[in-house]
Amino acid sequence: MSSPLYILGIVEGHNSSAALMKDGEIVAVCFEERLSRLKNDVGYPRRAIQACLDLAGIESARVDQVAMVTENLPLGQVAVKREATFTVEDYIREQETYWKPLLIDGEKVDFLSLFEDKLQFHNLSYDFGGGALERSDFKRFLSIRQQNIKAHLSLGDSQIHFINHHYAHSMYAIFSNPACFDKDWLVLVADGYGDDCSASVGVWRGGAFEFVAKSTGSGIGRIYRYVTLLLGMRPGVDEFKVMGLAPYAREFHWRAVADTLHRYLRVNGMVIDYTNPDKDIYFSLKENLRTARFDGIAGGLQKFSEDITTQWTANAIAETGIRNIVYSGGVAMNIKINKSMMNMDEVEDLFVGPSGGDESLSMGAAYALWHDKFSDRSPIRPLTHAYLGPAYGPAEAATAIRHLGDGFYIYQDPSPGQVAPQLAQGKVLARAVGPMEFGARALGNRSILARADDPAMIRNINDRIKRRDFWMPFAPIILTECMTDYLVNPKGVISPYMTIGFDSTALAREHLRAALHPADDTMRPQIVSPDENPELYALLKEFQSQTGIGGLLNTSLNLHGEPICCTPEDSIQTLLKSDLDGLLLDGHLILRK
Repeated sequence: MSSPLYILGIVEGHNSSAALMKDGEIVAVCFEERLSRLKNDVGYPRRAIQACLDLAGIESARVDQVAMVTENLPLGQVAVKREATFTVEDYIREQETYWKPLLIDGEKVDFLSLFEDKLQFHNLSYDFGGGALERSDFKRFLSIRQQNIKAHLSLGDSQIHFINHHYAHSMYAIFSNPACFDKDWLVLVADGYGDDCSASVGVWRGGAFEFVAKSTGSGIGRIYRYVTLLLGMRPGVDEFKVMGLAPYAREFHWRAVADTLHRYLRVNGMVIDYTNPDKDIYFSLKENLRTARFDGIAGGLQKFSEDITTQWTANAIAETGIRNIVYSGGVAMNIKINKSMMNMDEVEDLFVGPSGGDESLSMGAAYALWHDKFSDRSPIRPLTHAYLGPAYGPAEAATAIRHLGDGFYIYQDPSPGQVAPQLAQGKVLARAVGPMEFGARALGNRSILARADDPAMIRNINDRIKRRDFWMPFAPIILTECMTDYLVNPKGVISPYMTIGFDSTALAREHLRAALHPADDTMRPQIVSPDENPELYALLKEFQSQTGIGGLLNTSLNLHGEPICCTPEDSIQTLLKSDLDGLLLDGHLILRK
């Protein structure tokens, strides 16, 4: 028997990550931010790479091939770790002192000199050789990236491959779906921009993929990004807050905004064209939305984005004849857009994998390389769950617990029968058990759990623990057998990753009130099966037996502005810094006295 073949996938842009594939199966994935503790970390993911190697139990010398995503990666964005370090003021400064002179006035500006205070060269693992680099010196930066990975892992040029951004998104969209080989799929990707386009349409038939359309102008992701900034929030980071705000707007406030935004994009067949003549989008939007209300802007932006996406989707279905869709890219993180797509008459099935942003491209790049060069060795095994990150057993948990003071009770090897009553009594418990889930959304293994039938729980968790924006909804985690009780889902769409919005039933509005959006009663559920996460399923089942409720409120285990907790130490620190009632670690239940 031949030895296993390992492919390492790497993302160096925002939300940098690493993924390790063994003989066509992803066996480990890790975000750099989870280990560096810098939210939305950017740059070469050295810690995440090591975590993946450790999870697989191999040395770096066992890596056979490396798939590095994005050919045209902007040095400036990486060098300043923009999404990780920029404030709203920095983003506005970028628009006024870099993009406006460059795009409107035709002046050449040195991006790196403007943001010298943000430079992170000492922290990026790259050897720049002392030479000057411009923000968009893609070719030279690509060479530096290649030399960096060669030096780190002792690889040759033939072992390093650069994967097109949208191709990696497409491969992730396909292979994050366990049913990818069961039928033909229409592959849609939408984001801000990556390599050669902002939106792409592909077809997956009989194990073969091809692009059938690409949109090269400004897309939905870019419009959403700049409106987020105009609302005083961080672009590339806080779009989900704008999405959460949108349902509060009344139509007489959002209608004019949506009509204004429709001047910027037009769907032409399977292509989304940029139709606004202004040279810079940000200043154009700033002028055209100057008299609109804040909630109307959020609502109009969301309606516009749904309109463009559904028209694009309908045209792609009409052109290809394929009614089953897999969808990815940064825009696919918008669960309201995904809900509108799912509800289209033309759509038979929709699947959205866990976290479609650029963090998933490490997996997509590995899938792409295997599909193109090694599929004759063995077929790709698609993703069946998201629990692919670092794991810590009872021994590591016991070591972390030693730092606790006298204010806690500690119970060994707690059963669901011991934990569920605490939740039933209204306590708020964190759960950091088993392998960490992949993605931007906690899926039970690094989550905060609570009863969802009491609306007061929203304020309770926000005031005592999360300190989030008051308008942001929480989400439910639901037993798979309760799906039809709580979700309006006539097509039976599978949603294990909190990536699609659904309308709620009357029973859900009774049982899960605190985990629904307060303005429109929608939800973004995680549906849990016994095969995917048996321990979490058993806890939910025990809670149901005691309360008659088949779901819990689920939010990520972190404090506001921090990455999701990874290690037992991270989780203990969150317990100590907040008013959590307790914490579940591997082999331990910790309750506050």
